[in-house]
Amino acid sequence: MQRHLKPNNTVRKSFVAVIAGLFITVGCVLGALVADSIGNITAKSDSIDDSRAVSAAASAVGAMKKQLEGTIRDNAFWDDAYDQVNSDNRDDWITENWGTTTEAYPLYDTAIVVDATGKSIMAYENGAPLEGSLSQHFDGGVDALIAAARAGTSVSVHFVRSDEGVVLMGAAAIRPSNPDIRFDKAKLYHLLFAKHLKPDAVAEMASDFSLKGLTLRQHPDASGLNTSLDDISGKPVGYFAWPRQLPGSRSFVEAKPELRAAALILVLFLGGLGFVGFITIRNLRAGENLSRHHATHDALSGLWNRAGLLENLGHEHEYASKTGATTQLNFIDLDGFKAVNDGWGHGVGDSLIVAVADRLSHMMPNGAIIARLGGDEFAIVLTETVQALETADLPRRIQQCLARVFDIDGRTIEIGASVGVAESSGGILAASELIRQADIALYRAKDSGRGVSIIFEPSFDDETRRVAQLEGQLRQTLANDEIGIVFQPLVHSDGRGICGVEALARWQPSDGTMIGPDIFIPLAERSGLIDTLGQQIMTKAVRAAAQWPGLGLAVNVSPLQLKNPRFVRQVLDILAQASFEPSRLTIEITEGVLISNPDQAHRAIKGLKAAGIKIALDDFGCGFASIGTLRAFGFDRMKVDRSLIIALNNEANAGKVLQATIALANALDIPVTAEGIETDEQAAMVRLSGCDELQGYLFSRPLTAEKLTASYFPARQSDVTVAAS
Repeated sequence: MQRHLKPNNTVRKSFVAVIAGLFITVGCVLGALVADSIGNITAKSDSIDDSRAVSAAASAVGAMKKQLEGTIRDNAFWDDAYDQVNSDNRDDWITENWGTTTEAYPLYDTAIVVDATGKSIMAYENGAPLEGSLSQHFDGGVDALIAAARAGTSVSVHFVRSDEGVVLMGAAAIRPSNPDIRFDKAKLYHLLFAKHLKPDAVAEMASDFSLKGLTLRQHPDASGLNTSLDDISGKPVGYFAWPRQLPGSRSFVEAKPELRAAALILVLFLGGLGFVGFITIRNLRAGENLSRHHATHDALSGLWNRAGLLENLGHEHEYASKTGATTQLNFIDLDGFKAVNDGWGHGVGDSLIVAVADRLSHMMPNGAIIARLGGDEFAIVLTETVQALETADLPRRIQQCLARVFDIDGRTIEIGASVGVAESSGGILAASELIRQADIALYRAKDSGRGVSIIFEPSFDDETRRVAQLEGQLRQTLANDEIGIVFQPLVHSDGRGICGVEALARWQPSDGTMIGPDIFIPLAERSGLIDTLGQQIMTKAVRAAAQWPGLGLAVNVSPLQLKNPRFVRQVLDILAQASFEPSRLTIEITEGVLISNPDQAHRAIKGLKAAGIKIALDDFGCGFASIGTLRAFGFDRMKVDRSLIIALNNEANAGKVLQATIALANALDIPVTAEGIETDEQAAMVRLSGCDELQGYLFSRPLTAEKLTASYFPARQSDVTVAAS
């Protein structure tokens, strides 16, 4: 009989003990490794979040400074602001545009204007005057900011301690944005904006930049994280402090049940470990995405900003290169936006920008990239097939979208848009070149009278080079004082002969070509040369006319010249140097200046009339000035537009229109000059309609000073030749 061997219990127990010991050892080793790994992950996660939070706080401070810097730059480097603070009635303008806006404006709550000596001429806080001197409210950092702004050309923005805590303050000299306007740097006024770091502002920053528990302290928090708020000298005037969030530690606590289960089951352990990592990475990525959003989006409108547009254009270029699609870039400039800002203030202007952004976002096709480039400029990008782009017809859609009225706080506002378009097929053009072409097309659109869309053509580059060359020639001509002057006589309608002359500019460059005023006058206006050109025309005209006793002199001026606060003084100096009686001079302006810049025009006209100079309204009958406007400006003469004279030969009702136009002027007791008279019939008609002065080829073409003298003052011919030279 065979026997069966029984198992040895001792061996079995030993084996179990060994296996158990092995598992326990492995478990302990794995547990130690896991615990060490979790500890490292937790510490690393906490450290990464601390670094992110510190970086986010630095970005928040930087964003605050950049916003305030941009706001000060927009308000200080502004032709109107420079003119107003240097005028006699600056107090009302400064208070209306800067003082009262401190009550509810989100970017600043304090506005201060100081003169060249550092004396405050206006200080407002939260919509009310700020009593007392600046030193009673702020420490010495204010003086340092003003000194820094006075020493350089940039905006100085730093933190300053006030009697209410810590404020972010910036300062800049109030100067014209036009680089050709000269000014005395030592006499500039300075504009200061400040934003108090109150609890609501700190809470908003904490929300925007994911800084939970953010507070403003006088001293750093030893147990948490801090960012110093430094003054212009680098000395801290306060601290942003917030508790450490410790996402790794909190995630570890949250994951404890999973980790306990993982100690028994390795799969669950690894899953728990992955969960911890996921939570940590998700939190870090959320903070990174938020910071990135702020870097690539416009804070006011929520659209992409210029940096975001460039990044998107890079992606569109890559996509178009692979697919052969066409990228269309539309640059948009809002027509009439400046009038909204000037008329209702920057607060309403900002609300209009938000409304425009919202309307574009809802009305543009899917896939369109919409960006705000700054001010009132927007951009829209769409990459599609040529057929899809033609169907979308973005330029037309943009025009229609912005042509509808906007309701801003109960105000009905009408604007329009000028659009410049550039296209790149198959990614052939780099983003920078596409932007350049769209910018040139937009300039063309604005120069064409606005409210139009223009697509870039290669010939535009030729035109740009031609205009640049022509501008250089004009600049050299003015530097050499070579602009020519001719004079067209004005005659009495009753046949008593010549009663005055109108000075007309002529430009003949060195190549012998004659360039008309309809070309070089707008060129001078665009290039900032109009003041120099106007002074040379006025000087030469007055010198020549000084030798013609009894004759009046009429000189046309550009609306841009009337915006120059020194224009009246310059005219009076020219008259004094030539010993020319102011009562003999008539300055002619067009209706457009009465509508676009009525306040500036009224100040200039008032100063000229006070000196005895007459003011004539040119091109009367072709514009849109109201009777009230005509009365308010008190014109000494009106010149009937030449188009009304020409129409006498072609239109049946032209005579009635002419008579009604002249009758309106006569009803206002304003004498009327008819220009462009070429036939006896035209002369008879305007004479019977009530014109007392006539001008045109029927009587004389424009003459040089020498020829006019030879015709009307032969005894003074040598004197005029000397004066004109």
